[in-house]
Amino acid sequence: MTTITEDRPMIRETENGKEKWCSGCRDYHPADEEHFYRDAKSATGLSSWCRKAQKANTDSPGQGGPDQNMNRRDFWEDPQGRFVHVDNIKEIDKARDDLVRRLVARAMPLQKALRDFKEFAFDEVYAFVDISAQDYDVQMGGKKGNMNLPTYDGKFRVQIQNAEDIVFDERLKVAKELIDQCLSKWTEGSRAEIRTIINDAFNVNQAGKIDTRRILALRRLDIADADWRKAMEAISDSLTVSGSKSYLRVYERIGREDKWRHISLDFANL
Repeated sequence: MTTITEDRPMIRETENGKEKWCSGCRDYHPADEEHFYRDAKSATGLSSWCRKAQKANTDSPGQGGPDQNMNRRDFWEDPQGRFVHVDNIKEIDKARDDLVRRLVARAMPLQKALRDFKEFAFDEVYAFVDISAQDYDVQMGGKKGNMNLPTYDGKFRVQIQNAEDIVFDERLKVAKELIDQCLSKWTEGSRAEIRTIINDAFNVNQAGKIDTRRILALRRLDIADADWRKAMEAISDSLTVSGSKSYLRVYERIGREDKWRHISLDFANL
């Protein structure tokens, strides 16, 4: 019988074809449906337990998997698609599973409620804008711009903001090469801070993307070098608007001061 090791593969190639590790009889067998139960969730299409082991171990909890003569509710499926008898599952694992499922059960309707509110709010605001425009015999078409809608007493306001999603094409690499040439020319006598600022601008953020704001900020540097100006031109030419996203924010005024408190609908900010 094969010994379980850390580097044992679930599937291995042999002269006779593919073999799959069976957690029921703890050995390799041909990966066919005569030995293994089918499992659509598995990457191989086969479960990790076999018919042979199940017949021999129907009275042994935790061995093999449920067949037609056993109550499937007595087995829990683990992340690898294997079925484990409830008697072999630790109580703390059961408690954790129950906690997560209860939280998810409450989170799902909240997510739907927020999604429904967002759709309702945008529909209502845009419909109001169209009604307001009718007073001037104007038909509003296309995407509306940024706007603020205050209450009559000025205590609350709804704000719509549209942000464009800006990306850079391959010409950004051309700009970086030109900037590197400038840095090489300026090595002697140049301040290390400038090199740091420029290199940081081209580094990716935590999401693995270039920070658009830092790249655009380079164009505000007053540098007369011809290669630098050419690099800034390449940055401008590489800009592409790939899309836009609309944001709805609700604010409450604090007292009679000109200060506003954001009524956050973001879970992390509550």
